[in-house]
Amino acid sequence: MYLSVLGTPGRIRGDVEVPNSKYHAHRALILASLAPGVSRITGLTDARHVQYTVDLLRGLGIKIDIDGNTFVVHGGQYRPRRGTISAGSSGTTLYFMVGLACLSDRDVVVTGQKYFQRRPIGPLLDALRQMGVDAQSPTDCPPIAVKARRPVGGEVHIDGTLSQWISGLILLAPFAKNRTTIVVDGTLNERTYIDLTVKMMRQFGLHVSASADGYRYEIEPNQQAHPADVVMPPDIGSVAFGLAAAAIHPSDVLLRGLLQTKAVDSDHPEADFLDIVSSMGLPMEFDEKARGVRVVHDGIRLNPVTVNCRDIPDMLPILSTLASFADGETVFTNVEHVRLKESDRVTSMLQLNGMGGDLDFDGSSLKVRGVDSLAAADLSSFNDHRVLMSLAVAASAAEGRSTLTYPNAYRISYPRFLDSMNLFGLDMRVENGKAPKTTAKSRRALQVDQDAIERAAAVTGEQWVRRWAGERPGETAVVDARKTATTYLTWHDLDERVDRAAALLLSLDVGPGDRVAVQLPNWSEFVVIAVAAMRIGAVVCPVMPIFRQREVAFALRRSEARVFIVPEEFRGRRHADEAAAVLEGGDLDLTDVLVIRADQPEALPETAGVRWHDWDAALDRVDVDRAAIDARAPDAEAAAQLLFTSGTSGEPKGVIQRHTTLSRAAAMEIRHLGLRRNEAVYIPSPLAHQTGFLYGMWLAFVLGAPQLLQAEWDPERALQVLRGWKGTFVQAATPFLTDLVKAVENGAAPASSLRIFVATGAAVPRALAERATRVLGTTVCGAFGTTETCLGALAAPTDEPVKVWGTDGRALQGVNLRIVDDAGKLLPDGTEGNFELKSDTMFSGYLGRDDLTAEAFTDDGWYRTGDLATIDDAGFLRITGRVRDVINRGGEKIPVAEIEELLYRHPDVEDVALVAMPDERLGERGCVFVVPAAGGALTFEKMQQYLDENEVSKHYWPERLEVTDEIPRNAVGKIQKYVLREQAGSLASQRIDDRSN
Repeated sequence: MYLSVLGTPGRIRGDVEVPNSKYHAHRALILASLAPGVSRITGLTDARHVQYTVDLLRGLGIKIDIDGNTFVVHGGQYRPRRGTISAGSSGTTLYFMVGLACLSDRDVVVTGQKYFQRRPIGPLLDALRQMGVDAQSPTDCPPIAVKARRPVGGEVHIDGTLSQWISGLILLAPFAKNRTTIVVDGTLNERTYIDLTVKMMRQFGLHVSASADGYRYEIEPNQQAHPADVVMPPDIGSVAFGLAAAAIHPSDVLLRGLLQTKAVDSDHPEADFLDIVSSMGLPMEFDEKARGVRVVHDGIRLNPVTVNCRDIPDMLPILSTLASFADGETVFTNVEHVRLKESDRVTSMLQLNGMGGDLDFDGSSLKVRGVDSLAAADLSSFNDHRVLMSLAVAASAAEGRSTLTYPNAYRISYPRFLDSMNLFGLDMRVENGKAPKTTAKSRRALQVDQDAIERAAAVTGEQWVRRWAGERPGETAVVDARKTATTYLTWHDLDERVDRAAALLLSLDVGPGDRVAVQLPNWSEFVVIAVAAMRIGAVVCPVMPIFRQREVAFALRRSEARVFIVPEEFRGRRHADEAAAVLEGGDLDLTDVLVIRADQPEALPETAGVRWHDWDAALDRVDVDRAAIDARAPDAEAAAQLLFTSGTSGEPKGVIQRHTTLSRAAAMEIRHLGLRRNEAVYIPSPLAHQTGFLYGMWLAFVLGAPQLLQAEWDPERALQVLRGWKGTFVQAATPFLTDLVKAVENGAAPASSLRIFVATGAAVPRALAERATRVLGTTVCGAFGTTETCLGALAAPTDEPVKVWGTDGRALQGVNLRIVDDAGKLLPDGTEGNFELKSDTMFSGYLGRDDLTAEAFTDDGWYRTGDLATIDDAGFLRITGRVRDVINRGGEKIPVAEIEELLYRHPDVEDVALVAMPDERLGERGCVFVVPAAGGALTFEKMQQYLDENEVSKHYWPERLEVTDEIPRNAVGKIQKYVLREQAGSLASQRIDDRSN
């Protein structure tokens, strides 16, 4: 069950009856029970924790009748009916009665509901023992064994944190054998509640002398309580929620029974709330005829205030809601003891940040800056009545539908809360089912051990989809978030579409082991096609959407792909036309090209020997033969993916990965990070890259979680997707993290659900990680992996920040890392050397290049990463350099040798070297140093034109050109790239727009 709150934009109107004060009721009932005779307490309250006090007193043998609107209490000697009495889940009942229980005629045990038995009251028990009460508990929590004997009295010291502890001592002290002095140590909080206790004791003939500052109380012994008739005043603590709702909505409401708009002449301990909301600008008028306070306005912005929470601690939650709608900053000071209530109410109200609020807690003060609006969210009430009601009121003015856990918590103090809010026209209701959970603590972790990893490794990519379609058919599987519209597929939808796409591939004679090349952005069609290819035993060959004709032609030729699937158009490029141009070059094994239309269909290109198909039309023509599809299901050891590297040391290499490797790699990360069943995996990295394919799509398959796809990067849209679909996990290159941080710093609302951001491609700079943790509220983890090895090292949320930030993580279980010198000798911790890796997630080899496969491994089976690195004594990896001078631009490796070779062939170039230039956002950019040929003059614009003519992806173009007289070389003629990197570093501070000297 959960509380559903639908935002209500219009005016609220109506009238509700204000309940009677629960604070007065507790004290009056207890004092009446101590007074021999009959007392009448007029003004019933249906607050559940008052009923707990009634039930406990009845358990002590006190007769309490109800006559109309009046409690009739027959006071006298406590004669327990049984050896155990319960305070239910009422802290007030427990604190007030645990000491008074010693006045019984027999020993008793004071207990509470199961979860309430974790309520610590050690300071109160210590003080009671100082008074001579024998109250014992091994845990300082209920149950508490109390001996039947009058207290002795004497000087008693008690901490001033909670007023109820002090009130509990004051209520007992008049019945001690000797004079009692109660001394409050430390800071005194909530004095108004103690003052109410002392005042009401006087009404029952008990006298307490209090010092002016409230830190010392003198109580004479052997006093006798006398019966009294008491009328309960209205409960300002409950009416606060009605006033708050009236403040944040255009209103015409009446709060019947509230007879004042100021705190003056009220003994209610929370009466100051009236003065606070008045100073915030809430228009309140007492309507004498209606006998209530009326609030009428057409919409207001509240004033910020400063509130000392020592005076009015229980009002912090609802005042936090009001402050979120104020113009300016409201400050709540001295909030430490507010964190000791039913929940940590300060931290609980920080959930308003997840709704677009702006709250900051520094340990002693809570600062709330007003915002223009709130957005719906799924929240936790922590089973705290005030948190539940305060967040519900906030949600009533938010855009959309919010949910709250523990929906009935309000009943303990304000049972008519929901009825009252609905009478105003607000839409709040308790729904059956399971409330969405967004907090880390509320998520159920997957139990992933080594056996579970091995079981996962036996599952193919397509089997994951079949499984979840059977077990969770209606749950979300794929969210396709495009610029202006978002669509989604359930697991049933996905499985059905995969079968149809698989039938289409079969109709094109695609069989086991055949390669299906896919050059698509992060659209749902990519997921459908990848799974469809695997479902019939084919191998999916992703091609990056940024690749131009040169790179595409190489991938198609080397892969020997039978089918090529492209979008008609994406981001201004007409991929279908580009594919036709590639096919005109011939020398390919393609038989079919399928075109997915982004906009209106146009005539398809024609190419000799190749059939062209419209994707949607082709799907409509096929009949699905499930048996024929299932008959071609692959074994887990079969190849699943052919992915081309960036070609950093020469031509790109085709990396072959098996189903078992990909499933094992995903399961290993799930275990390492403690990922949970209800994650939502956000994927901004291209699905055609291993980060997006394996640690986005495939990871979501293994988790059975929705994957949130975004094809065109826009950080504000990304945050919108993360918020709306409650994204919890993302693995992507550092620039994505940088842009999200900047977007939030520039005013975009963060995504409170996002728990983990794994930054790949390069170590996360410490300053960025600290900013991201603070700004996004997410854990940032560094990682290292390659297309060939999958992830080898990864930090975890439980690691020390000093290790997580600025390193590339530590080995996953089942992975071995080492640093060796050039002779292969193992180096000590912290020593830089050649980084090598061994893992069960190793690739099957380079397609058609056994020589390169053999070269990638040492004689004893370790993979040569080509990186320089260190590993510290705690096992954390730090990449320090690149043996092959790779440029890492935003997580993508630029093929330095290929670009250098191409530029070297330019007639205006005599010599050339391409090196990395540091960049704040992307990590590195390319800076090319050129020695011009005699009579030549290569400009930046001419270089771009030349690369474009040679069909080089713009992603690989150098972003700075420096003309120089010579390229520095050592004695044997090797280029001293470290010298050029130093020069590029000094140039990095200059504007990138000034790209040529």
